[in-house]
Amino acid sequence: MATSSNKRTSASNQNKRTGTKSSRSTGTKKKNTTQRKKAAPAVDYRKESEMFHEIGLIVFFLAMVLLFLCNFGIIGPVGNVIRDIMFGIFGLTAYIVPVILFIGVTFGYANAGNPHAIRKLISGFFLFLMIGIICDLIAQNGSDMTSYDIKALYQNCSTNQNGGGVISGSLNYLLYKYLGFVGTVLVVVLCSAVSFILMTEKSLITGMKDGGSRMLERSREDSLRRKEYAMQRRIEQ
Repeated sequence: MATSSNKRTSASNQNKRTGTKSSRSTGTKKKNTTQRKKAAPAVDYRKESEMFHEIGLIVFFLAMVLLFLCNFGIIGPVGNVIRDIMFGIFGLTAYIVPVILFIGVTFGYANAGNPHAIRKLISGFFLFLMIGIICDLIAQNGSDMTSYDIKALYQNCSTNQNGGGVISGSLNYLLYKYLGFVGTVLVVVLCSAVSFILMTEKSLITGMKDGGSRMLERSREDSLRRKEYAMQRRIEQ
């Protein structure tokens, strides 16, 4: 009986020893895995996304430079085709389209999710349309049409490289047909002023007041200088 009890106690002691060894081994394994996780460098997805965005902006900048050079016939036959398409769509404003596109994309990326930035972009787009209508009024592509013909409008702007293109020329045709020359000019001036105020967030009236006050201050300073100069001349005489 004693021998059997001794065997049982020895077996239980061995089981305890093996259990402690297994627990120690599992604990060390967990520590090693946690240390490996801590040692592994954390991936910063924000930096990667910013890097890809910067690369995209650089590629977009090069594309806009190519479009700008296409307007001058430097890029070859492919560039000449792109030039004709741009002048047919945008007219004389095709020269500034690449610049405006790049500024708008970079401004929208820098102010992503900002409602004020979206409002400025929309107002800048309307101001661009008004500039195109002014160019088309000067060239008289849309205003001289008796009936609306988009093909003729496109060809005139593409071959002559003037006017406002299909977009602004169509708007000019509608305004000139229903409002006449004076009404078209008034609409363009009004829309341009509103777009400029929304884009710059500066009032034209306050600017005129500031300019008037500056003019008054300058005139007062000039009058004081003249009086001082006259007094000095009298004293010298």
